[in-house]
Amino acid sequence: MRRRAFLPALPALPALLARPLRAQADRVVMLGDAATQAMLSGGPGGMVAGDGIVWTISDTPHERALRDAGLAQGSYDLALLPHHLVTPRVATLFLPLEEAVEDIPPAFRRAFTLDGRLYGLPFAQVTQALFRNTAIARDAPAPGTAAAMLAACRAAAGRRPDGSAVAGLVADGPGLAIDLARLWDGDVLDAALALRVTEPAMLRGLEALSALFAEGALPRTLPRFTPADALRDMQAGRGAFALAPFLRHGLLNRPGASRDAGRIEVSAVPGVEGQAAPVTVALRALVIPRNAANPDGARRALGRLGGVEAAVRAGLNGNGPTRLAALADPRYRAAVPWAAAEEAAVRVARPALPPFAQAARAEAIIRAEVEAMLVRPRTAAETAERLAFRLRPLLA
Repeated sequence: MRRRAFLPALPALPALLARPLRAQADRVVMLGDAATQAMLSGGPGGMVAGDGIVWTISDTPHERALRDAGLAQGSYDLALLPHHLVTPRVATLFLPLEEAVEDIPPAFRRAFTLDGRLYGLPFAQVTQALFRNTAIARDAPAPGTAAAMLAACRAAAGRRPDGSAVAGLVADGPGLAIDLARLWDGDVLDAALALRVTEPAMLRGLEALSALFAEGALPRTLPRFTPADALRDMQAGRGAFALAPFLRHGLLNRPGASRDAGRIEVSAVPGVEGQAAPVTVALRALVIPRNAANPDGARRALGRLGGVEAAVRAGLNGNGPTRLAALADPRYRAAVPWAAAEEAAVRVARPALPPFAQAARAEAIIRAEVEAMLVRPRTAAETAERLAFRLRPLLA
């Protein structure tokens, strides 16, 4: 991407971010779904978007953002785009940003960076955490290392006093392979698109997943598990531990919605030496399409929404902040019980895959091969070799 056309010069982004929120005369059309509008329009943190934002609501905002960005005249000025949709072709549809914000973790910025240019300002994160149902794992302390976590999951599997079955660990099946590999800092691909799937760390993650499944510490239906299935099992008291986003804490402890409400604790996933493991994270970033009707106003709105004050307010309304200063803000710490653990995880978390043109196909291949490893079964080494063989052509 060699396009160098820029908008008229504006103040540096850090200066924009430092300004307080205020109503704007600009009419900036923001594309989003109803949940995003609600989060930015009110709640414990109050109004975040500001009066200058006019909403276009869509049930499929990400797909529409890409479709409309390719038109001669756009329908919106600002949107949120997930990291997994960022490819070299998609990036050409959006304006590059002139500066990054230093207290957004580098891995988050890299997820929206192509050819050295930042195309989205990370705004929302959904980071994996370790949940522990203390009604089941009564005598086990919160595990402090990766080895202790795996041992606790094995020990907790079995049955509750009423006879109901309990899995030691629940999570999204294929996604769990990468999160377990991250206990040893493993990856399928690194940021430079080099294959790492056959390296020892990734192999250890695949071996751990295969062993836990064979030993009965994971649900037998795990190969077809979805995040919704993991949430359902934890709410029903059928999981002792879970790998799930921090934001699930409220749902898992809501009276009437969860069997063991008030008994489910959350912490950062521990690494091999007790530090927070670099778990997977899903990201959304603020983007401005090249065909925006009001690109100047969109840049100013992006600057306000990307600031620490907006990040704190949006966090109080249920968003996962990407700004480390927001995660450390006393208001956020007072309102969010898991804030310290979340900050530790966010500092080292990174997406499951780096941005590249064939990322969607790569995700499908990983899912299929991990499912096959559990169902057939195959060895971890064979699975890693098959993954390398099938992924290599996508990187050419």
